[in-house]
Amino acid sequence: MKKIQYCFAILMAVSVQACTQRAWYEGVKQSHRNECNKAPPSEREECLRTMDSDSYDEYQRKRQEEIRKDN
Repeated sequence: MKKIQYCFAILMAVSVQACTQRAWYEGVKQSHRNECNKAPPSEREECLRTMDSDSYDEYQRKRQEEIRKDN
């Protein structure tokens, strides 16, 4: 029984970490979007175009590819 509880605790810790990273990524994107929206109309579109449009999952995939290349 303790082994099941231990496995569950590890699974929950990993899940929380993944949610935290996703929330951080989305928060940074939203912050950038907010800053773009404060810019004058002539600069707003360019600012939004420079923003990374990758989803969190796409970001993770690219990140893992780069990590593999470095190793």
